Amino acid sequence: MPRRAHQKKKNHKLKISLSLLLIIILAVSGMYIDHVHNQQITAEKESAANNNFDSLPQIDTQLTAKQAIEPKNAISASIEQALVEKNFSGTALVFQHGQIILNKAYGWKDQAKRIKNTIATQYCIGSVQKGQTAYLIMQAIKDGKLFLNEKLSAFFPKIPNSESISIKDMLNMSSGLRIDEKKINALNTTDTKEILAETVRQTTVAESASYSYQPVNYVLLAGILEQLYQTDYNSLFDKFLKEPMGLTETSFYSETNQEQALSYLQGDAGPVYAPTTASSYADELGTGNVFMSAKDLYTYFQALYNDQFLTKQDRTELWHTYPGEKYASGLYSMTTYYHTRGVKARFETIANFSKDGQNGIILLSNVWNQPKGYNDFAGQLYNKIVTAS
Repeated sequence: MPRRAHQKKKNHKLKISLSLLLIIILAVSGMYIDHVHNQQITAEKESAANNNFDSLPQIDTQLTAKQAIEPKNAISASIEQALVEKNFSGTALVFQHGQIILNKAYGWKDQAKRIKNTIATQYCIGSVQKGQTAYLIMQAIKDGKLFLNEKLSAFFPKIPNSESISIKDMLNMSSGLRIDEKKINALNTTDTKEILAETVRQTTVAESASYSYQPVNYVLLAGILEQLYQTDYNSLFDKFLKEPMGLTETSFYSETNQEQALSYLQGDAGPVYAPTTASSYADELGTGNVFMSAKDLYTYFQALYNDQFLTKQDRTELWHTYPGEKYASGLYSMTTYYHTRGVKARFETIANFSKDGQNGIILLSNVWNQPKGYNDFAGQLYNKIVTAS
């Protein structure tokens, strides 16, 4: 065979071999791409699943309805009976195993006009709002704008001992900060800048920095948030908490908001109404001027267990208590459950929920009718829920 013909035949065989090799490479590549794609889809599904609440379920679809949720079992029926016997005025929401088993309203929203409370009625949640301010502080930390160990002096250097007081100290109310709240009330203003400025002027520090329940810590935390974001607290609350969590029955005090209940003191002849001034609510910057329905408060607590809002690490850091103390970031960490309570202008809000988030009770009342309010009573009802679980 001539040399040139032989070379052509050899080249032809080489082309065939290369073509076959290319086909094999493409086939293997396609299989690999499919494998990677499938892995990616699986990972995305797992990520979506892991992004669900790790303790509480997604927002209960029952809550999208405007109708009350009647008692669903013997426990919720006995709780309702206890509420009726107690002449409870307000809204109660009970959940067990992550499901709502009662959500009903009782009593009058406006007694003079004979308007009853409904499950959409909003009540002042008082100091329960401190937990929401703490949540906003954690969002600032996640944004890289703040650190838990950062000192108060970075924001309010004129406050005594501020160089030794950390953000975490303030969240846990173990800062030593004190204030004569009567001097703030005497301002009789709704100007939050004026309130904050006077708070800074009037704040002192105790010798001991052990736990002491002092709302001034949270007024100053609200002021720190305003400095960090260069806007007012109410706007930050709406942007970072109310809107993302879908809270449609939450608002700040307003004399014209018809969804907000009036509050009463229980007298010998029945509930007695006494108005609360707008300035009195304004004094509670970041600590007690929010109104919510039971549904929205429940939804808020659910959101705290959603990694979209707080990761497990976030919660651990935020709710970590100092040795020998129980309070951190608006919550009291009891042995097996969390407790939070707010009392303001004859309103009382209480929430007890298990640490796994599955069982709990929320009471929002607009009639102050006991020397100690409903705190012990709510604890008794909560025990019924967990004992039966």
